[in-house]
Amino acid sequence: MDIRGRRLRQQDERTTRFISSIGFDGAIADEVLRVNRAHMVELVRRGEVSRPVGSKCLTFLRDAHVDAAGAAPAEDFHHLLEQAAVDALGVDVAGYLNLGKSRNDQVAAAILMHLKRSVLRVIEGALELQEAVVWTAEAHGRTVIPGYTHLQHAQPITLAHHMFAHFDSLGRDIERLSQLYARADSSPMGAAAIAGTSVRVDRGEVAALLGFSRTTANAMDAVSSRDVELEALASFAILMCSLSRLAEELVIWSSREFSFVEIPDEFTATSSIMPQKKNPVVAEIARAKAGSAIGSLCAGLAIVKGLPHSYNLDLQEVTPHLWRSASDAEDALALLAAMVRGLRFDGAAIARAIEGDFSTATALANYLVREHGISFRQAHAVVGALVRDAIVKGKPLEHVADARLGGLLAEETGRRINVDTRAVRSTLDAGASLGTITSSGGSNPDFIAGGLKSRADSMREERAHLKALRSAADRSDRNLARSVESIIQGVNR
Repeated sequence: MDIRGRRLRQQDERTTRFISSIGFDGAIADEVLRVNRAHMVELVRRGEVSRPVGSKCLTFLRDAHVDAAGAAPAEDFHHLLEQAAVDALGVDVAGYLNLGKSRNDQVAAAILMHLKRSVLRVIEGALELQEAVVWTAEAHGRTVIPGYTHLQHAQPITLAHHMFAHFDSLGRDIERLSQLYARADSSPMGAAAIAGTSVRVDRGEVAALLGFSRTTANAMDAVSSRDVELEALASFAILMCSLSRLAEELVIWSSREFSFVEIPDEFTATSSIMPQKKNPVVAEIARAKAGSAIGSLCAGLAIVKGLPHSYNLDLQEVTPHLWRSASDAEDALALLAAMVRGLRFDGAAIARAIEGDFSTATALANYLVREHGISFRQAHAVVGALVRDAIVKGKPLEHVADARLGGLLAEETGRRINVDTRAVRSTLDAGASLGTITSSGGSNPDFIAGGLKSRADSMREERAHLKALRSAADRSDRNLARSVESIIQGVNR
């Protein structure tokens, strides 16, 4: 029996292929089976389907191995599964599978279930990268490196300070994903096509069997809204932008012009023609996949922006973008975490980059304000003149300061100021200048230990939360499996 019924003549095979989502439904095949099991369990419990019929359906759903690739053309996996059940059990038995549910609420539920599991894997990957970043901060954190704004030397910072910036950015990504998980944790089952169903089902019980903590409030909203998917696409795109910034730095830092770091061979490739090359290909592809994630977000927004309520088949075109973005995020996180742990820093090259880069000029200006009672704008002008003089004369800043600082201060302020040459030279030393930073979140090396502890505590809390969410999902899977077996075994006794 063709489960599409008799309302229409046979569909043109080209139409079936054009509208079919079989090519990307494989991602949610397991979730579709679980949805069907939970729904049938509820139909049996409520007496809408007899236990013998329900047992046969549940046995089929428990043991089903539906091959989408080798099957006849079908609109989607939901259609394929029900058709296979009807072919195997007969319409008098399998014909009850869709009682009280629609493909609309079923696909919405399956997508959310798969998305929740994907989000947990991405959070796990982000935590792994955070751990790699913290490991780097602990192992090499006191190394003084140039800090950049506009990709120009700005102020000296510690490597730990730089790594903590990436850690905290990832922390917000994890926070966004955790909030997304909570919004995805609402079951659409029982919404049916648009208006709910007159079939007796307890939506809360079905939700619990499927691992949802609650049910959606409105049936129309449940089946036709994809804002959670769009939020996921946005969260993945923002995360990939975070990873792209890290990848970009590794590409730059590993270049011969910088030579700050060497990337492990496992994450690089050589040239097909130039035997000396070591190309940072993993970092490059991670950087590129951020563009793909942004494109997927734009595609999702464009697909849903003009759709009237309620369900429209356009919505199925959002999901391939969703699964690709999730998969790319997982892969990029895993590879970058392994790559960061294997980085080798060249302290000598980093020290050469800082030498004579004028990056302690701000520290000198602050010193003049604090020690000699002039305004910051006056100090800024004096130090700027010193830097210009040093560049013109090709001399180190400290040498020019020895000769000209007192005179420039007198010109700027109209008063004679005695300058402590040794204090000025200490202020101009990159390492020493960091020790004068007092603001929280700054790059003083004395802050590293506290920064490591607070971030370790943050990861511990996030891992505990992740473990709790996974435990809840596992419990619901076990409860569903037990419920299925109870009905099957109860009939077979």
